[in-house]
Amino acid sequence: MRHFLSYKLLLKVLIVISTVYLMGCKPDIPVEDKPFVRYSGSVKYQSQMLNRPLRYSVYLPADYNKGNKSYPTVYLLHGFGDNETSWMNGGKIDRIIKSMEENGEIEPMIYIMPQGYNSYYVNRYNGTLNYMDMFVEELVPMIDSLYRTTKKPEQRAVVGYSMGGYGALILPVKNPDIFSVSVPLSMSFRTDKQYMTDTQNAFDAQWGPIFGAKGSEGESRLTDYFKMHSPFHFFADNVANNYSSVHFFIDCGDDEESLSFTNNDMHSLMRSNNIAHEYRVRNGAHTWDYWLKAMREALVFIQTNFAGNAYPDDPTYSLSTEFQGSINQLNYSGKELNIVLPTGYSTSTVSYPVIYFMHHTLSNRLDETKNVMAALDSLQREKHFILVEADADAFKTPSNLSELATFIDNEYRTNKQKPGRMVMGNFSGASVAYHTMLEYPDLFESLFLFSPVIDSATETPKPGFIYLDTTDESESYAVIQELYSSCRSNKISHQYRVRNGKDSFNSFMHGLNNSIVYIGLMLNKTL
Repeated sequence: MRHFLSYKLLLKVLIVISTVYLMGCKPDIPVEDKPFVRYSGSVKYQSQMLNRPLRYSVYLPADYNKGNKSYPTVYLLHGFGDNETSWMNGGKIDRIIKSMEENGEIEPMIYIMPQGYNSYYVNRYNGTLNYMDMFVEELVPMIDSLYRTTKKPEQRAVVGYSMGGYGALILPVKNPDIFSVSVPLSMSFRTDKQYMTDTQNAFDAQWGPIFGAKGSEGESRLTDYFKMHSPFHFFADNVANNYSSVHFFIDCGDDEESLSFTNNDMHSLMRSNNIAHEYRVRNGAHTWDYWLKAMREALVFIQTNFAGNAYPDDPTYSLSTEFQGSINQLNYSGKELNIVLPTGYSTSTVSYPVIYFMHHTLSNRLDETKNVMAALDSLQREKHFILVEADADAFKTPSNLSELATFIDNEYRTNKQKPGRMVMGNFSGASVAYHTMLEYPDLFESLFLFSPVIDSATETPKPGFIYLDTTDESESYAVIQELYSSCRSNKISHQYRVRNGKDSFNSFMHGLNNSIVYIGLMLNKTL
């Protein structure tokens, strides 16, 4: 038995020796390098300044591992209650970046998404969490050391939504030597009035711990520390040259609960103090759907500034006078009208809705009417409406337009009820439409105003629907904001837009083109 055990032990030893020998004789198999990945989520690091662990996510250019090229950096800041993964997990921002890179709209950039806690990206008033100091003195230098970044302020941008929108504003404002581009989306902040009247629970949870005065009410909340960090104070107290090195792109949805008012007021303040910026209001609320749509223009804005180019202040519109239908010119009381009838009008017996266009001519009236009809042609073929174009200079009073509507009803087969009529106007023509709606509230169902030249909006018409459209450089921006606020407070169905551009026919055509879906919805009420 002892000999048998010894034999088994010897056999095991021989097997082990043979295995080791054979393995040693095998050729080395090369081990592949770890495959390159563009996105790394929740990378951990120890913050020496905050004495706590922090995390960030990074999204690298697709060709980052193929050379030694350096890239600009975009810092993406998350909102209150979110974290460093939100831009990818919630926003799927990589899909937009990839598509825009593939389409040649933007160049490759490095995207850094830091953990922001609920800090609002500033130092706390009592020094317990100096987040902004950490960001500019520790995080940015660390990122510059770990990744091939272009280490210049002209090549760094900050983008954020909600709380991150405020961070995207305040970080470049306070540190223009670090960042040159500021993109706040649905910026979460408060005007002084909003701040003083915020509920006690909301104030104590969100604002008091950061800016001080927790538990206080009214004006006592307006601490010096708050004023130092409020755009409604530093934009008012400083000259425009202090912000000349920062390029601002501010974007907010028209369906925000209160932030649309906050951002509108900041736009007005920046306009009055000649602080250069881009401002957009689009259809949407405090959602990823809105922010991602805004990011498409925001990334182009960032790319343009990184390239050292000026962002266009009045984007081109492909004007077309190749309208295939007929424009009938008609003399009415010494005033020339342009009438466009739908296809089949002469052979049908039905009544049609009417769109009245009060036209402020900027160049050639007939060509501009053709431009308008080229934009509305498909809609007219589908909805079958009559367009009546009138010169705003010839119809200056509400009674003029009321009498015109009566004339058109007598001359053509029209839907003679209020839901069968809508009126739109641009510039001074919008003023005619606005005042007519005030004096004759039963005349039109809907009102479309494009950059209206109105002295003030002390009263608000109450049609079934109002469409308000202007540009961020329009002279009428304050009036449009008044009308928007009134629509909100009076619960009038509306849409509100602020686009890129100036007071030009070109910008009007952009606005008209964007409004067509709503014109169609209003026409549906008449069918």
